[in-house]
Amino acid sequence: MSSRDRRRKIQDEENLLFANPNTLDAKTADAIGFGLGELALDIAAADSEFQPIEAVSIHEIHPNSIQPRYSIPHDLTDIFALHPKNMVDIFERWITEVQLEKGQKDYDIVNFLLGAETDRGERAERQDGEAPLSSQLAASKELALMKLIDLAASIRRDGLSNPISLVQHDGAYEIETGERRWLAYHVLYWKFGDGDKRPNGSVVNWSRIPARIVTQVDVWRQASENNARDNLNAISRARQLALLLMDLHGWKNFSKFDACDSEQAFYAQVADGSAWRIPRGQGERLLNAMGLSDASQLRQYRALLRLPGELWRKGDDEDLSEGELRKLRAALDTVTRVTVPRGARKKDAIARLAADATHWRNKLRKEINAVDIDNRPKLRKLIEAEIRQLLRLMADIDESQS
Repeated sequence: MSSRDRRRKIQDEENLLFANPNTLDAKTADAIGFGLGELALDIAAADSEFQPIEAVSIHEIHPNSIQPRYSIPHDLTDIFALHPKNMVDIFERWITEVQLEKGQKDYDIVNFLLGAETDRGERAERQDGEAPLSSQLAASKELALMKLIDLAASIRRDGLSNPISLVQHDGAYEIETGERRWLAYHVLYWKFGDGDKRPNGSVVNWSRIPARIVTQVDVWRQASENNARDNLNAISRARQLALLLMDLHGWKNFSKFDACDSEQAFYAQVADGSAWRIPRGQGERLLNAMGLSDASQLRQYRALLRLPGELWRKGDDEDLSEGELRKLRAALDTVTRVTVPRGARKKDAIARLAADATHWRNKLRKEINAVDIDNRPKLRKLIEAEIRQLLRLMADIDESQS
């Protein structure tokens, strides 16, 4: 099929995906692809034609552990594994933490999903000057949550024009591209279930998401879509660069994700530019895939792989730029470093845990008194999750002493 014919077929048939993403006929949807215009044609050519679109159960889909983008704050995934069965627990905990950060008794996301009247909308409509700055500032967890909620609201209103891509493994599916869209469907299913009537009158089942099945995860295809969207933060770009470098050097040369001490440690395997140089003839390909114009930018993003762990997580959760992270790293490097014996470090860690426990106990007592009866079950879940996390830390201490 020629490029011209493919374009015409995309334009003729993509309306089906907008109308009702769960009633697609695979034979007539095979030219929709990624919905990225000219880029879709390039990707399709590499795939030897578009794969059919299927409606796949969101409960049978699992995230890919080496996705460049982390859409959920790290301290939530420290407690709950990113698994289909945990999605409601993750969202409820997320909302509870936003409530605590904002000092609100309730934080209802349904009006955002419906496009109904909200405080945020009222501020946008206000004609008598801006609202006070204190009421406009949002904590990082709220900003991350609202990005996902806004995507879910957009999908509910306009449909999903860009299906996710999956690899099938033993009856289940792994995400290649589209984790945020998959999470958005989980939000919509949680709040509206199946048989939801969208604003345009069509009825949709949010338990199934349009997807195309590919034979294997392709990190270059991931990069192409991420580059086209141009919304990865600096840490996500560093992860993307690491994945591409690993692919160029051969995956057999690197430890698997589960064998590494942390997710950052997995990507940091290519942090040493002298040991893992860009192979000859691949520089332009790498720049193009990353959407960068200068080789110095590759070095800057590679340098992020060597950030201290807490700064890595902070940069990811707060969407800090590469420049901001570089300044924070420089500030840390000016601090005099003192070598502390291992025994002293362990004793200090236990003391900090005890202090943290006291802090949380006092804070939660205040929160319990401030929260109304209806919201106390959510707070109970928060306390239970904190207890589980403390038990894990205690187990780590016991193991280190044995």
